[in-house]
Amino acid sequence: MTRHSLSVSNFRHGTLWVFCREALLVLMAVLFFLGGTKLLNYLYWQEEDWERILFHHFYEREENIDCIYLGSSHVFCAFDPEILEEKNGKNNFNLATSGQSLMGSYYLLREADKYNEIETVYLELYYTCSTGGQGNYREKESVQISWRITDYLRMSPLKLDAFFHMNPKEYYIDAAFPYVRYRAHLTEEDWIQDRVDYKRTGNYKKYIYVDGLTEYRDKGYYATAVELTNPLFARERNPEEMYLTEDAEKYLRKILEYCQKRGISIVLCTNPMYEIQPASTENYDNYADGIRKVAAEYGVPYYDFNMVKGEYLPIQKPEYFMDAGHLNSKGAKLYSDFFSRVVSAPEEENSDCFYSSYQEKLENEKPGVYGLYCYVMDEAELQLSDEPDRNLKMTIAATQADKIECQISLTPEGGEAYMLQDFSENKEFSVPAGEHGNCEIIWRETSGSGEAGSLEISY
Repeated sequence: MTRHSLSVSNFRHGTLWVFCREALLVLMAVLFFLGGTKLLNYLYWQEEDWERILFHHFYEREENIDCIYLGSSHVFCAFDPEILEEKNGKNNFNLATSGQSLMGSYYLLREADKYNEIETVYLELYYTCSTGGQGNYREKESVQISWRITDYLRMSPLKLDAFFHMNPKEYYIDAAFPYVRYRAHLTEEDWIQDRVDYKRTGNYKKYIYVDGLTEYRDKGYYATAVELTNPLFARERNPEEMYLTEDAEKYLRKILEYCQKRGISIVLCTNPMYEIQPASTENYDNYADGIRKVAAEYGVPYYDFNMVKGEYLPIQKPEYFMDAGHLNSKGAKLYSDFFSRVVSAPEEENSDCFYSSYQEKLENEKPGVYGLYCYVMDEAELQLSDEPDRNLKMTIAATQADKIECQISLTPEGGEAYMLQDFSENKEFSVPAGEHGNCEIIWRETSGSGEAGSLEISY
């Protein structure tokens, strides 16, 4: 009996030793793997500066966030939290990332709600994030944009949920291990050295975003004094793509339902773009109507500031924009003040400030030319063209376009200036896709009354 007891005891001790040894080996392997991953990310990963700094400030802040602003770069360029806080007396934060999809907005809303007692959500609905290929959340473009969020969310069950919803199986490795995305630079010493040198800088270590002309301000605000100087825009969407995709509408509804379930107020909005961008879609109202329909179904306000009347918000001037889609700091100041006044009043009190459609705005605003938008013509269009070698179609963006006539002169780079069109109501012309130069547009009202004007645009 005694020998039997010792044998069992020795067996138990031996089994425990084997288990501890194997557990230690597993732990060492995990630590080695995590350490190796951290090192490889340090050597190869070209991080997104904006998102890295944004999430650092989001997680490190101590005060509660009362009002959160979700969406793409149209949010962090347009909303100045300092001005908004002066108006609403609340703590405001722009939790906006470049190209943020509505799926991304949904998970960021939940993340923000986990750490704060959110009172109001302002959801910005920039059309390129919810239409076309980018609005299909299983497409490569949208998946890669989602890494700007999943890379920086803190580890939690919510992050894992976001990870598996935002990434199809074929992207799991790239999404989980950022350094893998740069495997093409595996043996490039210059690439590695550039990454290491940058990550040793004071700005990187202190989470400072400054590139000479722009800077990260507190609470997710992107400040810049850059002004729009060349009003030329390449069309991003064809008219038939201007509708909410199935994915976008699904997550818009999920956001609205989440807010209503949690007792959080929500306001939908679309921030102002310089006129040539919404005009370039040639079907902007189709997109806005889709949002308006969903908003009405849930009983929430929707304000599209591309339809605001000029006398209430005189923002359609290049001095207020850094490019065709984004406001600069001067524009953000003007817009943030007006936005605060609009959303603090009942929706019915704001009806006089807005046109009922974008088309109505184009037909009623003061006649004027804003710029050019262009796109490369397809084969079918070229076959109908009188000049098949001129495949870059230019369209003049104007309000009350049917009451304006234009004279168009071109100066190709390295060539002589010539008049392409004398005064005419035609607003379209074409140039070779590889040609660069200067375009001068002189316009006047066909009635002979009112003001005339001119624009010079590099193409």
